[in-house]
This record gives sequence, structure tokens and C-alpha cells, in this order.
Amino acid sequence: MKKHSFQNAAFYFLLTGIFFSPISAYFSIPLFLISFILLLFCKKKFKINLLDKLQLFLLLAIIISSLFGVYKKHSFYAGSAFLSYILAYFLGKELIKEEEQIKKFLNVVALLITFVSAIGIIQYITKASFVYKGIPIITPMKEERITSVCHNPLILASLILFCLPILASFAIEEKRFTFYWLAIILGTVAFFLTFSRGPTIALIISLLILFFIKRKRVLALAVFTILIGVTFLTPHLRWRFLNTFKDKNDTNRIIGIKIGLKMWEEHSIYTGVGIHNYYLLCPKYSPSHKIGSPYVHNMYINFMVEAGIIGLFALLLLFGGALKGSYENLNRKHTHKKWISEALFSSFWGILIHNFIDNTIYVVGLGLLFWIGMGIISGIQNKNLI
Repeated sequence: MKKHSFQNAAFYFLLTGIFFSPISAYFSIPLFLISFILLLFCKKKFKINLLDKLQLFLLLAIIISSLFGVYKKHSFYAGSAFLSYILAYFLGKELIKEEEQIKKFLNVVALLITFVSAIGIIQYITKASFVYKGIPIITPMKEERITSVCHNPLILASLILFCLPILASFAIEEKRFTFYWLAIILGTVAFFLTFSRGPTIALIISLLILFFIKRKRVLALAVFTILIGVTFLTPHLRWRFLNTFKDKNDTNRIIGIKIGLKMWEEHSIYTGVGIHNYYLLCPKYSPSHKIGSPYVHNMYINFMVEAGIIGLFALLLLFGGALKGSYENLNRKHTHKKWISEALFSSFWGILIHNFIDNTIYVVGLGLLFWIGMGIISGIQNKNLI
């Protein structure tokens, strides 16, 4: 079997894993591992750039946090999720950088969004759910919010938030009706049926950034007006915005942040309490109040609590490097590398904004997609990210 054949096989295992990522990481991670093993048979020489080094720095910060964590074994176990993220990153870097590869990646993203959105829309109409031997395949709806095959409305909304700017970037450049537009239309409908507030704000800002980068100011104004209009014309979503900080979920999030900060102050402010130790320590800090989430609903505070200042610094450097890398490609001529950079630059901003009120990197399937995006940016660079 030739090297080229091994690389092609690795690429298609990666694409299959990408499709399953937000549905079940238990399917996608083994596929990524197979992809990586096949890539090793190619005997490629891996070049290390600054973004690669920032990935390793983040991993080092997680190891340090686990060494000094409250529950060390649990911290090492939970922290292993970041090994899968780094694996996804290097696969994205090595396998998704040429025009044909990027377009096939986009086709998978479009297929994924079409699939989960269609199921979500059907679920909204029929109120359907599907649980097999106690395992929810299509989780039952709560408060009229669709879940599709993504476990809960917030994961579905976050997935679409990440993917819509990517699809929109290429659909605009194609200048014709494509499969991307079908995915965008279905994805937008499904997105609003999740009635998610944070992702809605982040999506509006993300698309505004994308259209301004593309110098489509009239389109930016039109989309902004339409999305704001839809937001406030949707009764349930309008109610959620108008009742922010008044319902139980928001109260729990505020309490969770306060508990997290208290943990951080009482343990090492430099290395934190250990990855995913927040969840285990919660009962000791608030025995009379049940926190319904395994993490703080703020990525930055959560990472500071669990990995300390060192971990937060590493995470910010990594995302900063990804933004810098994608921004450097915005001045390219009209190529696939320019379009994917515009798309990911916008998507990264959406993620960073959304994570002020959520923690999507602790949802493994979403984390895998984010890290693949960073890998793509690293792979299409002509020079080190310095």
C-alpha cells in the first residue's frame, strides 16, 4: 500500500470522525486514532510551528494542574480529553490544507448540519424522541427546545454557531445555490428552535465579523436586522432574553461561578483544583444547593478554577495564536485558504464570545471540532505563527 493511499484512508477516517463528533465522541475518537495510525505509515516529517508549541504548552499546564489537583486521578482521567483535542488538531493540520481536502471537509460539515437540523426540525413538529436501552439517541425536548441527536439544545446551538460562518464564507464565494445554502437555511431554522440566548448573540457577532471581512456591509446590515428581528419575534426566545437572571438556570450559573471562585481562592491560584474537580468539590461548598452542571458556565473562569492562572494563560495564548494565524491569511488573494481563514476567524470569535456564558470546550464532541479548526489554520500557514 503506497503512502498516498495511507494518507487518503487517514483523511476519510478523519472526515467520518468529524461527522460523528457532535453526535458521539465515543464514535469519533476511535476513528481519529485509526486516522492517526494510518498517517504514521506515511512517514511524513512533521514541522513544528508556534501554534503547535502552544498546544503542547496547554497540555503541560493541564498535567501540572493534575499533579497538584485535589483529586489527582480524576483530574488526569478528565484531562485526557485534551489529548484527543491535540490529536484532532494535528490531524486537521496534516490532512485538511489543500483545496480539494478543504472542500471535502466543507461537504461533511454541510452534510452534518443538514442532518442534525432536519432531525431537529422534525422533532419540533412531531415532538419525537428516541431512547434505545436507556441511551438517548434523540433526547426528549424540554421547554419546546429541540435537541436533535446532540443531547441538549445548547450543544446543538453551539455546533451550528461554529459551522454556519464556515458554510456562509464558501457559499458567498460560490455565487450560486449550492448544498451549503441548503445546510445554512436548515441550520438557521434549527438554530432558532433551540431558543438559546448566548449562541444567538455570538452568532450575530460572528456573522457580522465575517461579512465585514468580506466587505459585504449591506449584507451585514441586512443579516443583523433579520436576526435581531427573528430573535424578538420568536416568543419563547424573546421571553428567555427578557427574563435573563430571573429563572432557575441563570441563578444556578451565578451560584456556580461564585462557588468556583471560592474554590480557586482556597486552593492554588496558580495550578487550580484539578481538571473536572470543580464538579466533585461542589457538594462541599454548597451542600444545600444542587448545581446541575459539571463545570462553571464561563470557560475562562472554569479553566482558571481548575487549571489556575497557568492554565488560563496557556488557553488564552492558544486561542490568541489561532486568531492571529487566521487573521494573517485574510490578505491572501481569493483562494480557498483565504475563505477558510475568514470563516474560522469569525467562528473562533463566536466561540470566544459565547464562552463568556458557557464552556463548550468541556463538551468533547464540540472541542474536537474547534481543535480541528485550529489545525486547519496551522496547516495552511506559509510560515511559523510568530
